[in-house]
This record gives sequence, structure tokens and C-alpha cells, in this order.
Amino acid sequence: MLKRFTSLIIPNRGVKQLVNIKWVRPDYVPAYKPEKSGDLEGLPKNAEKFAGLDYNLSGELKDAPEAVKQIFSVAHLGRKEYKALVQKELIDRVRRHKYDENTAETRIARITGHIRCLQETMDLFPRNVKTKKVVQELIDKRKKLLKFLRQYDYKKFEWLLEKLNLEYKAHPESYHKLTRRESLRRLTEMHCDQIRNRKLDDYRNLLESQQGPYLQEKLNSLKFIRSEQIELQLPITVNEQDIKKVETQLEEWKSKEAFKQQARQKKKNLLID
Repeated sequence: MLKRFTSLIIPNRGVKQLVNIKWVRPDYVPAYKPEKSGDLEGLPKNAEKFAGLDYNLSGELKDAPEAVKQIFSVAHLGRKEYKALVQKELIDRVRRHKYDENTAETRIARITGHIRCLQETMDLFPRNVKTKKVVQELIDKRKKLLKFLRQYDYKKFEWLLEKLNLEYKAHPESYHKLTRRESLRRLTEMHCDQIRNRKLDDYRNLLESQQGPYLQEKLNSLKFIRSEQIELQLPITVNEQDIKKVETQLEEWKSKEAFKQQARQKKKNLLID
């Protein structure tokens, strides 16, 4: 009874009941996913219909029947031959000459082909722990090579990313754990900023709406003061330039108000349609 009575008098801590903010934990994205690894391109389409590397240059295979071509195709030879074909296609994009097999560019291209094949395997079998570990190790190794190339030859680094269609995502300098409390604090600050900006906009619109009558009254007052000073032969303190300046300000305000009225009318017509 006492606890219920004190809860009525003393408000609870926090402002959760006052601010309508809902926090949803972001979805977990595994490290082998392309959006995390930086692979902007998947495997080549219809690559399984191509012949294997050992039979690709065979002249007899080009004139062979479809059943024979299917036997020597990558789909029939297995995943190992398919991975070799993908790696060769990527290496041919970046190799310096036909004997280039061990430079940083070809090593990155070879690892990229292996990663993309394993990513397809992980999409089919997401519980394969061994493959997940292997692809994570390959991604880390590729990041290390990209970091080396970025440090010593930045132009070639950018060229390689463009050729292989990659996005460089380095390791974070510090690990930041996502918590509900911090996220709610940031959301509350954003909510308060929105309220403050909305009130400032409303107050600005109010002042701008009052600017026209104020300028009109100022213009009439200046004209009256000047006419009285001329009539009574007193020192003139209001020049024609001051009056013209207020007139131009009033004309600008009228043009802005007309433009705002047209914009409101267009928005209203769109809502009605």
C-alpha cells in the first residue's frame, strides 16, 4: 500500500513514459556477407555452362555435341573447377603479364575469387562452421594485403578496387559495443533537436508573417516624419534613400509571400488529387 502511494507522489525515473521513442536492435549481419566484406560483385552468371580450364582451348570440344559439352562443363566437373575458373577470370583483370602469379594484385584477385565462391556456399549452408571460419580468415588476409597496397601504392590500390569491384573496409580502430541505453540517449537527443527545430521554424514563420505589416507601418511613419519636417522647416533627418530602402524591403517581402502562397496552393492541390 505504501509503495503504491509513493509511486503516485514521486514520479518514476526516466522519461520513457513522456517521450514516444522505440528502439529496435539492428539485425545481425555476419562477417562473410558481401555488405560486410566489401564485395560489390557476385559470381559470374551462367559460368557453370563454360568448359573447364583444361578443355577450354580444345578445338574438338567446340564442334562436339551438347551432351559431350555438358560432360566437360564446369557444372559437371565440380566446385573445384568452378572456383579455378572464377579465380582465373578475376586474375586476368589485374595481372601485369601472362606469367604474373605472385604480385599483390593477383594474390588479392585469387583470394577474392575464393571468397565469393565460399560466400555462395555459406548462403546455401549457413551453419557450416568450418567454411565460415575459412572465409573469415580469407577476408582478413585480403584486408591485410589491401592495407599494404594502399600504403605503398595508392593509385594502384584504387585501380584494383575498381577492377575487382571491391569496397575497402578496414578494421575499426576501436571496438564500440552497441547498447540500448546509449541508443535511447541518442534517439532522445534527436527527438529533442526535432522539437527545438520545429519550434524555431514556427517562430521564424511568425516573425516573417509580421514583417510585412511592420515594414508598411515603418514606411508610413517615415513619410509622415519627412513631410512634417519639411512643412515645419525643421532639420530633415529622414532621407529619400531611407524611404526607398524600406520600400524595396516591403516589395521583397510581398514577392516572397506570393511565392509561399503558390507553393502552399500547389501542395494543397497535390494532397487533394
